[in-house]
Amino acid sequence: MEKSVYRLGTRKSLLAVAQSSWVARELERLNPGIQVELVGIETRGDVVLDKPLSQIEGKEFFTAELDHALLRGEIDFSVHSMKDLSLERPEALKLAAVPKRELPHDIVIFHESVVSRLKNKLPIRIGTSSPRRLTLVPSFLETALPRFEADQVPSLQFVEIRGNVNTRLSRVHESEESGKKLDAVVLAFAGLERLARDKTASVELERLLQNTRRMILPLKQCPSAPAQGALALEARHDSHDTLALLQRIHDPETLGDVSSERKILEEWGGGCHQKLGASVLPDHTLVIRGLKPSGEMIVETRGQKKNKEHYFKVEASDFFDFEHSELSHSARAKLESAENLFIAHPRAFRFLKSPLSLLADSTKRIWVSGMKSWLALAHAGMWVEGCLEGAGFKSIKQFQEKKLLRLELPFLVITHDEAEPHMDQAISSYRHRFRDIPEAVKTAPSLFWSSGLLFRTAWSKLGADLMLKKKHASGPGRTADVLNEFLKPHGVTPDVFTLES
Repeated sequence: MEKSVYRLGTRKSLLAVAQSSWVARELERLNPGIQVELVGIETRGDVVLDKPLSQIEGKEFFTAELDHALLRGEIDFSVHSMKDLSLERPEALKLAAVPKRELPHDIVIFHESVVSRLKNKLPIRIGTSSPRRLTLVPSFLETALPRFEADQVPSLQFVEIRGNVNTRLSRVHESEESGKKLDAVVLAFAGLERLARDKTASVELERLLQNTRRMILPLKQCPSAPAQGALALEARHDSHDTLALLQRIHDPETLGDVSSERKILEEWGGGCHQKLGASVLPDHTLVIRGLKPSGEMIVETRGQKKNKEHYFKVEASDFFDFEHSELSHSARAKLESAENLFIAHPRAFRFLKSPLSLLADSTKRIWVSGMKSWLALAHAGMWVEGCLEGAGFKSIKQFQEKKLLRLELPFLVITHDEAEPHMDQAISSYRHRFRDIPEAVKTAPSLFWSSGLLFRTAWSKLGADLMLKKKHASGPGRTADVLNEFLKPHGVTPDVFTLES
């Protein structure tokens, strides 16, 4: 006879209870008639908070006590953050399910006074105890934080910090006189999003996020801990009814992605003290970055089906000259009133002649297409919240859906004249003036297109017969849509590369 009540073992932290509560409610929704009860269990990692995990002997800091309770039959299954699981698990336990993954990114939560500190060249005190974050985040923030003088490099001080999410966040609200005061903390986006979606935890989180700014770290520059954002549900091997129950929320694609990331831990020696990040991107390419135990810095991408280097990259400057497009009165009004801005290209920002104070307004949320745009804005003193890493504007939706970010309002896109018809809300800051098509584009057998406008122009100037003799590739988003629109009717499929060059 099947059980009607299942005991779910979880750590007692606010985040652990929030994510376990979600699992419980989801299982009850998918399996009418059952009840899932949470059993809180304290782990060694929750108790020992006065030293970094890297200085604590042994392993399974957040799982051993849950494992013992499960093996003794005190609980029916357990829920873990998968990044906390070691590579070797007890033989009597089985990975029963991995639900659909939350975004794997890291996020930095800054106190709003950080802008004043940057302007006054004061050090920015950032809390984290992760060896990976200490390896990858400093060099990123040195270039991504706003600069208010041409040669200014932010002074960053990283502070070892432990404790649950609310304890760490509370330190950005300490007074300047307090020895605990931090200007920022680095956290997993997934954890904050789960707290934001929990009815109880969201009240505390809302309080802790007041008077803060945020920055979502791009995966290419700051890949996450292997399996970050994924949950692991474990049960005993012989608990067949429990295993069947948990399979209802299993997501095979997530398991495949996180398994690829965890294999890198095996290659590099395993353990949560590794100074590496490994993240599978939406196209299933795997980005790896970090320091090997030997001290060698590794930056690697695996799984790209085609070699982008075989393509001649066609830039807009090969075809066009550019000139400023004067903003109309209505466009200027849109810019002034917009809360969410998206910069489609660094050129769109360079040609924007509006006062920078419009963009520097602390109420505006600025997102960009990729790192080139991010760096252009940062060097002009602008705060950028996140970027799409060349994945195309359509991919902004995954961030708009997140309760933590509150990006429900549409974005005003700053782009060029020819792009406006394809955007619901857009203004143009510049226009293209056709010059010529270089000989290299005419003769190259394989072409990588940086925009759909370039491809359409070449198609009209060179003709379909010549263009169909070539191989074509692009990044994702609107450019890929244009290539498919022209090529698919002729039985030609272009290659799409997600990563920025």
